[in-house]
Amino acid sequence: MIRPFIAEDLFELNNNLTPTFDGEVIVIDDVFKNYEDILTICNNMPVEQWKTRSNSKNFKDYYDCRPKFNNWFPNQKKIDNRLNTLLSITNEFFNLEGKITSEKDFLFNYFKHLKKDVHRKFQQHPHYDKYFNAIFYIDPHENGGTALYQNVDMHNKEDENLLIDTSGLEIKRIIKSKKNRCVIFPGQQLHGGYIENHNIYYTNWRINLVHFFKVI
Repeated sequence: MIRPFIAEDLFELNNNLTPTFDGEVIVIDDVFKNYEDILTICNNMPVEQWKTRSNSKNFKDYYDCRPKFNNWFPNQKKIDNRLNTLLSITNEFFNLEGKITSEKDFLFNYFKHLKKDVHRKFQQHPHYDKYFNAIFYIDPHENGGTALYQNVDMHNKEDENLLIDTSGLEIKRIIKSKKNRCVIFPGQQLHGGYIENHNIYYTNWRINLVHFFKVI
C-alpha cells in the first residue's frame, strides 16, 4: 500500500522523555509518538541489499538490507526539536566536550534469516564505529538486542558473512531490545546485533533505525 508521509511528523519524539543512564548506555523508552505508524510503514516498504561481495552470504543465508528515508526539505524547526533533544541527552549523560551533530536522514538495518535453527553462538559481526550510536528498536519481537563485547582486535568482514561465531568473545552486557526503545552508547565499544532465538527472525524481520552522533 502506498502511503505518503512527512518524515519529521512521522518520527516526532514523545513528550516528557525519561532517559536513564548506567554510566555506559543511555536508554529511552517510548521514544516515538507515532510508533505504530512507523511500524506500519516499515513493514510495507521494499528494502535494498546492503553489504555484499561475490562470495557474500547475503541473500543466500540471510537478508541484510539498509533502506533510508532522505528526509527531503525538512521543517527545520521540527528537525531541530528532534535532533537537539537526542543530542542534548547524549551530551548531558556523557558530559562531552565539543559540539555533537547528526545527519537528518533516517537509516535502517533490516535483517531476516533464510535458514532455520541457526545456533546462538552465531551473531551479527561485532564491529567498531567512530561515533556515538543511537539505535532505535522498531520491530515488536523484543528478541535479543545489542551485545557489547570486551574490546579486541577485530577486522570487519561482514560484507562476506554478517554472522560469525562469537563464542570466543567475552560479552560485557546485552542491551535488551524493546519496541520503541532508543539506546545510545559510544561506537568505539565493540558491539553487534544479538539474537536470542534465531528462528524468530526466520519468519519475521529484525528492524532497527540507527543514528550516528559525531563530536566535532
